[in-house]
Amino acid sequence: MSAVGVTSGRHIVARRSFWLQPQTLAIFVATLFNAALCFVNTMAGGVGNSAVIGCEVILIVAVLIYVFPTITYPRFLAIGAAILFLTALAGARAVISGGIDVKPVRDLLIPIAFFLLGVAAPDLRQADRIVRAIVAIVIAVGVFEYLFPEVFTRIFNVAGFYIERGAMALTQAQQSSDLFVSGMRPEGAAGGRGLFPFLGNHRVSSIFLEPISAGNFGIVVFIWALTRSLMERRIFWGLFVCAGIIIVMADSRFGANFCALMLVLAFLPPAIRKLVVVMLPVLAILGLLLLPDVLSNYFRIDNGFIGRIILSGSILDKFTTLQWLGLSTPEFVTSDSGYAYTLAGFGIVGIGLFWTALMLLKGRNGSFYLIRDLGAAYFAILLCISNSPFTIKTGALLWFLIGAVSQNRRILVKAALPTGKRPGTRVTSM
Repeated sequence: MSAVGVTSGRHIVARRSFWLQPQTLAIFVATLFNAALCFVNTMAGGVGNSAVIGCEVILIVAVLIYVFPTITYPRFLAIGAAILFLTALAGARAVISGGIDVKPVRDLLIPIAFFLLGVAAPDLRQADRIVRAIVAIVIAVGVFEYLFPEVFTRIFNVAGFYIERGAMALTQAQQSSDLFVSGMRPEGAAGGRGLFPFLGNHRVSSIFLEPISAGNFGIVVFIWALTRSLMERRIFWGLFVCAGIIIVMADSRFGANFCALMLVLAFLPPAIRKLVVVMLPVLAILGLLLLPDVLSNYFRIDNGFIGRIILSGSILDKFTTLQWLGLSTPEFVTSDSGYAYTLAGFGIVGIGLFWTALMLLKGRNGSFYLIRDLGAAYFAILLCISNSPFTIKTGALLWFLIGAVSQNRRILVKAALPTGKRPGTRVTSM
C-alpha cells in the first residue's frame, strides 16, 4: 500500500511503499548481497570475486544515477576532482610498480553515493525503519547461526565462499568448520571469548559472513541509537539493546569498548569533540609508528586489539616515501592495517584532503555534526587495526544515515495544520 505524503489543495502526492523506495532497496541490497552470493555459491558453486565486484559496481552506479539530479555543481566538481586524483595515483603506481588497482576509487564512491542517497531520503522515519528491519534480520539469522551452526553452514558455506573468492586459504578453513577463519575463537587462546565467555568460542557473523563486520554493524546501530536519542530527547532503548546483542554475539571487544568511547564523545562540547576527531588520524598514525616498539616488549601479535596495533604498526613501518605518497604499491599485504591500506591507495596527501572534506561537511542541525563526528571517529580508530570500514556491507548504511540526518526531514504529526485540514492529517516537513 502507498502511504500519503504531502497534502496540498486538491492534490495528493502518493509515496511508494517503504519496501519499494529506492533508498530501502539500495541499503538492503548493499547489506545482503554478499550473503545472497554465498548462498548461491553454497548451492551451485562458481561465485568468484568477479561476481562480488560486479554487484558492487552495479549498485554504486545505480545509486549515483539516482542521486545525480540532486548533486550541485560545486559538489560535482569536487567529486570529479577526487576521482581524477585517485585515478592519477593508480596510473602512477601502474608505471612504477606494475599492475593497476582502482579499488580506492570504489572505496571513495561508497561514502559519496550513499551519503547523497541519505540526503535524498524523504524523512528520518524511513531511516528508522531501514535500521529496525535490518537489525531484525541480523539478529534472527545470528541466533539461527549460533543455535544451529551446522545447518547454517549447509546453507551459507562461508569458508567455501571466501576460498572461491581467493580471500581465504584452505588451511584456514580447516580451523573454522565452514565459518569464516575468525568465526571461532581458538581453543586455549588466552582469555578466549572476551564478552560473556559462557557463550562459547563461536563468534556469530550472521548475514555479514565475518564477525568483524557484524561487530561493526553493531557499532553503526549504536551510533544511530545515540544520535536519535539525543535528537528526540528520549532513549531508544530497543536499538541500544539490539546493538549490544549484535556486538556480544560477534564477540566484538573493539565494538564494546568503542561504544563506551562514543558515549564520552557525544557529551563533549561540540567544538572540543570536533577538534578531537579532526586530530584522530594524525594521533593514530603517530601512535602506530611509535607504540609497537614499546608494546612488543610486553605483548605479542594476536587477534586482540593491542596485538593488532603491533601488527598494524609493523606494516606501516615498512612503507617507503613513494608508498607514503601512494605512488608505489607495497610488496606486502596491507589489509591487516587499515592505515597502511589507505595510504597505499590514497597517499598521505589524499587522506589529508578527504579527511578535511569530511570534517567540513555542513548540515542543517547540530545532530548532523554529532553523527558526522561519531562516524568519523569510528573510521579513524578502526583503521588502526583493519580496513573493514570500507566494506559496503556496513559502510552503505552508515553513510546513508549521516546523509539523512544532514537534512533532518521529520514527519510532523498534529502540527499546525493548513486551513481546512482535518485533525490527524499528516503533513511532511521537508
